[in-house]
Amino acid sequence: MKIESVLVTGTTSGVGLALLELYAERGAKVIAVNRRRVPELEARYPQVRFECLDVRSAPAVATLLGGLVESEQLPDAFILNAGINHIDNDAFFDISSYQLVMETNLYGVLNFVQPLTELAPGGAPRHVIAISSMARYVGNPYGLGYSTSKQALTACFEAWSRMYAGTDLIFQRVMLGPVSTAMFAMHDRFPGWMVRIKQLFSVSARGTARAVARLATTRKSRLFYPWRAVPLYLAMWLGRSLVPGFFRGQRTLAGRERRGLARASGEVTR
Repeated sequence: MKIESVLVTGTTSGVGLALLELYAERGAKVIAVNRRRVPELEARYPQVRFECLDVRSAPAVATLLGGLVESEQLPDAFILNAGINHIDNDAFFDISSYQLVMETNLYGVLNFVQPLTELAPGGAPRHVIAISSMARYVGNPYGLGYSTSKQALTACFEAWSRMYAGTDLIFQRVMLGPVSTAMFAMHDRFPGWMVRIKQLFSVSARGTARAVARLATTRKSRLFYPWRAVPLYLAMWLGRSLVPGFFRGQRTLAGRERRGLARASGEVTR
């Protein structure tokens, strides 16, 4: 299957930008959906159609898709990549930050899925690809919104890949290992040795884009990123399972502060 037209969300940086560049170089018709305008990016790729909207807005997404249907320009593939990560569970649980991450990472994808499933079935296959994460299997307790959003997203796409099997809608999920992006470089709450493992086994956004583009030429329901992901997540799993207090670590404040406050007030905390 050749992808001649594609819609990609979150193309201002990271994997989304790499996908935009890759498909543009291949001569595909690209629709880039971003929350903000980036004039220099638009000037660099005049052949790309840029749409400025917030994926968290279901009406805005529905209007975009409705216009594409009316103009008979609905793409062959939707690569739903837009995502954010916040430290939302450190000294305390920040529900506003958690909610923002969930609305972007989960509902920002579901807002595309609902109108697509409501369209009349067509003959040509249409790929709906979610960029999920290996955090679906080993969560990051500091980025709680990120981990739970990716778990929910992967569960949804697993169900849909079965429900719509053999139809024109091909639901595919991508669980990536560590990728060198701005999100990858955010302030780490992990021990130094784990950060080094992550850096050693990370791959480029460009390599990730090529893997996602290959997936879009198949009907495979999922892509586990190559073996590079294994060392980091194995280390996380072993650390969490075998080392008491592993996720309390050197920089985590929640447990340490609450225990300290309890001692100061004379309460006994185990």
